[in-house]
Amino acid sequence: MGDLLDAMVRARSAWTSSTVRGWYSEQDLCRHLRAALADEARWVGDVGFGRAFRDAVGLPGIPDPLDWANRAVELPGGGWAVTHLRFRLGDVARPFVDVVATTAPPTPDGLALVAGTVLPAYAPFRPVSLRIEVPDGAGLLAALGSDDRFGRCGPALHVVAGRVEDLLLRPRAGSYPSVRLRPTDPGGAAERAEAAYAELAAGRPQSRAWAAAESVASLSACAEEGLLFEVVVDGQVAGVVAAARDDDHGLVGSTVRELCLDSRHRGRRLAAAVLQRLVDELPARPGDVLWGTVHPGNRPSLRTALSIGRTTTSSLLWVAPRGHPGMPVEL
Repeated sequence: MGDLLDAMVRARSAWTSSTVRGWYSEQDLCRHLRAALADEARWVGDVGFGRAFRDAVGLPGIPDPLDWANRAVELPGGGWAVTHLRFRLGDVARPFVDVVATTAPPTPDGLALVAGTVLPAYAPFRPVSLRIEVPDGAGLLAALGSDDRFGRCGPALHVVAGRVEDLLLRPRAGSYPSVRLRPTDPGGAAERAEAAYAELAAGRPQSRAWAAAESVASLSACAEEGLLFEVVVDGQVAGVVAAARDDDHGLVGSTVRELCLDSRHRGRRLAAAVLQRLVDELPARPGDVLWGTVHPGNRPSLRTALSIGRTTTSSLLWVAPRGHPGMPVEL
């Protein structure tokens, strides 16, 4: 497994943005990637993992656990792609294949090679799309859109991040003086978040695809780190914000697990101030970032993230060759 993991780290390094490379030394970046990819490498050809995945999904007709395990798929002309079968939101009607790492380049030619090899390898599952993390999502999507080899392609998630030391130096949002954070309990926070998302979905049903409350267990983990808060605006409880230590996507630091405001406080330009108050609370080590993933349909969250100084460091893209149905981006 060590040789495969080493190769995966080298391959993913080539797909890492210049922004992330500028934050870390090559040695540190490789260490971060190694930690993030270790499980994916271990699951290649792992019968136990494949059996457990198969049994959890319950899809009939594909009994071999190796079909469900991660794979190292050989590419024509040399090279490989390590892949992981998934189902969108657990829906067996929306299977897709994550490309975890590949020797192919992050170009239309590279993606055409990977898609043309990987998707047929998973034919019994009828995957609708690949998903792959790229350093320049907008640029690559523009190129794919004008390439006849590709069908439906689009963003699945954006990864946004900023170094905590830089975020602390940014000008404060206008609403910053009105916002305070106060430690809270996981059960009450989960109930408050559920109510906030229900209010949001009542007016924007499409938000159910990207806005869901964190579980009590998830918020309990945040509380254990001292990073679960109720948002207080001018003395009134307005929502919940939470973070937890989590290293992924070549990044080290904390990720935003929850940020929601009730209907009375949405649309008042408060979210940026809430995030800045959260940054103030982070027990950051040198080089730590605050990162998170944002669904492309959640434009307000993306605007807020960028407004406080975070930047898009990578994007996960849906990539389907012509003739494949592709993944509906709006989901």
